[in-house]
Amino acid sequence: MSFWGIVYTMAEITSAQLTGSHLDTFRKAKDAMARQNHDYVVMLMPPVLEAHPGLLEGRKILRASQIAKAKSASKMDKNMAAVRIAPAVIQAKSAVGKSLGAGLAKLEEALTLDPFSPQANSALGEIALENDLPGTAVFAFETLRVAKPQDTQNLHGLAKALIACKQMAKARDVYQAIMDIAPTDGAALKGMKDASALVATQSGGWEKSEDFRDSLKNKDESAALESASKVVKSADAIAEQLARLHAQFEQEPQNVTLARQIAELCETQGSLDHALQWFQFAHEMTQKTDPVLEKSVFRLQCAQLDLEYDQAKAAGSDDSVCEQILARKKSVILEGARERVKRYPNDLQYRFDLGEALIDNGFYKEAVPELQQALRQPSVRHKSLNLLGLSYQRRKMLDLAAKQYALAASEIVAMDIVKKDAIYSLGVILEEMGKKAEALDEFKKIYEVDSQFRDIAERVEAAYQQTE
Repeated sequence: MSFWGIVYTMAEITSAQLTGSHLDTFRKAKDAMARQNHDYVVMLMPPVLEAHPGLLEGRKILRASQIAKAKSASKMDKNMAAVRIAPAVIQAKSAVGKSLGAGLAKLEEALTLDPFSPQANSALGEIALENDLPGTAVFAFETLRVAKPQDTQNLHGLAKALIACKQMAKARDVYQAIMDIAPTDGAALKGMKDASALVATQSGGWEKSEDFRDSLKNKDESAALESASKVVKSADAIAEQLARLHAQFEQEPQNVTLARQIAELCETQGSLDHALQWFQFAHEMTQKTDPVLEKSVFRLQCAQLDLEYDQAKAAGSDDSVCEQILARKKSVILEGARERVKRYPNDLQYRFDLGEALIDNGFYKEAVPELQQALRQPSVRHKSLNLLGLSYQRRKMLDLAAKQYALAASEIVAMDIVKKDAIYSLGVILEEMGKKAEALDEFKKIYEVDSQFRDIAERVEAAYQQTE
């Protein structure tokens, strides 16, 4: 008889066993997870899990997104979550008697409010363990362990779930952890002895048993599971590590290294807002003297805007909205370039970056002195010449523009993209100056080696047609 009054034989499944719309929805959720679209994951996965309570990899994907969303919740939302979780858990326990899927779906509503909720995770672990979902039970108890590592009641549940999964060595270690916390816990002592004995006598016998071998007969299915679960396993590990780092940082609030590590993990997790906040915080702690942290702040600012742009495009937003986002990104890039040149005035690469950003923002005149200095940096000299040419071209100083493009083209030996850009731009300038024959000569240099470059074929072939 189940703890909740009813027996189920619901085995855990993999995504390989899904079909139809549920499989399609699962794939969409995985894709959304990869793009850090956590709201979409939280919307997509619950119906699939209600229909398939044993889909552990789906539950892990959902939990990772719930954790990401919870980190950005306001203080008020967190306070409200604490009030709403208890009744949600009660409803879930009641619903289980009629439908396991419906009951667990109610628990997921509570876990969306607080993914580390002791009440919700305990209930999930107990229900899963009583209904032949030991992997799900382990997942629930391990999630709670991140938030409450000293909770011996939870650790007992985790040990039982591990035994149900035939992971005796891990169960033994959990019992040992309980003994470390509560040395007089008799149940933990007995559990540890029993688990240790099985580990010692069987020497991996669980892994060698026929039942276990039978479960691995379908190698394709096992490989699919492993592949599908990589992301979510990683998410679990990151969440655990973040919890440890946050706790450590509370004890060492001036530790820049910890702040940096938290920022990096937040970025890996897909929480760009939090990653940026932590990188900025760490940068401030160093009084903005760390160039690596500075680059990280800049990179995250751009990444946020790129994500915002992609989301706007996907939502079918007006072109004006997308253009505003691009303009904000250009402004961020320009501001960062100005700041770096201010601090490192002798760095010619930064001079080039600033010149490029100025041109991208339409400040053609201001870009000239920056690019002229960048000419002394061999790695960006030819790009600087092309940008100088563009700055003169946009200001109708065509002879000066042609000179820069011609110089870049003459200095570059290989017909690479930079040389093609220079020759093409020179041809356009010569056309504007009324020198069509000379322009055609330049265009043909590209046409002979790359007729697919921009509209070069159209320009050259049109010129020949005019002479027929």
